Order: sequence, then C-alpha cells, then structure tokens
Amino acid sequence: MKNILSISVIIISIATFVLFVKPIYTETNALESKKTEFKQVLDNSKKLQTLRDSLLDKRKELSASDLRRLEKLIPENADNVKLIIEFQQIAERYGLELQSVSAQKNEEVISDSNKNFDIESRDYGIISLDFTVSGGYSEFVSFLEDIENNLRITDIRSLSLSGGESQKYDFSMTIETYWLKDNI
Repeated sequence: MKNILSISVIIISIATFVLFVKPIYTETNALESKKTEFKQVLDNSKKLQTLRDSLLDKRKELSASDLRRLEKLIPENADNVKLIIEFQQIAERYGLELQSVSAQKNEEVISDSNKNFDIESRDYGIISLDFTVSGGYSEFVSFLEDIENNLRITDIRSLSLSGGESQKYDFSMTIETYWLKDNI
C-alpha cells in the first residue's frame, strides 16, 4: 500500500507540473522577454526625447533670418509655383524673358551620380524645371551667376543655345532643385 501511495503522489506531482506549473513557467519566461524588449524600447524612447529636446534647443538658438535661409536652401515642400516665380524674378532682374516653363516633382529622377544609391532611402525629393530664357548672352551669364549664388541648391542638368533675333538668343535649360521629404 505504501508503494501505491508513493507512486500515486509521484504521478500526481508530475501531472500537476505538466498541466499547471510548466505552462505558467513558460508564460512567465515569455513575459520576461517582453519585459526586456519593452525596457529597451522605453530606453530608446528616452534617448530620442533627449535628442529631440537638444535639437529643439539648438533650433531656438538660431535667428529668424537663419531659419529663413535654411528654409530657402532646402525647402520642406515641393512648391513648383514658388520656384517658377523665383526664377522669373531673377530673369526679370537682367531683362530676360522666361518662356515655356514646366515643372515636375520628380521622385524617380535618377541622375548619373545617383544611380548607385537606393532611391527609397533618400530624405529629399527632386523638382525638375524645364524652361527657355530669351535675351542677350551677357545678361544670361549674369542670370546664371545669380542662380549660382542663390541660397537654393540648384543643379543645371542641360543647357542649349539657339540663335534668335540680332544679339538675342534662346537658352533652353533643365535644372533640378531639391526639397525635404516628410519622413515622420
């Protein structure tokens, strides 16, 4: 009888372990690993908040004119109309006439220098602007110098010249300029 009682206690103990203790133990281990993951996420969140706060403090230190200059350097949106008006004003300064303007927000443009990079990883977009400027050569050179010295980053991708009336030429250009994507 003692052997049967001992075997029964062992069998009940094993059954209790298998049916109750082991599932709870497994669940506890899973919760511990989740706890570790959440702790890492919380730590990363605190680091990001600290970084954000320090960047906001640095931004507050910038003057309003510096912020406007940064916005002009690489704007936060693709405003084609504003870009066209800006080039129109530069052309008018030198007595040039801007003609046949077309702008395109072009995120898939791949220039020769960017073919080796993954386009989806870029934090910026490209605006391609095609236009023709009519006027004298020296005025056009001044126009190009003004574009070169402009704060906005601009790449001239193509330029062609055709003769027009006396001392007046048609300069066809394709330029690219950039804007920041909203990655939030």
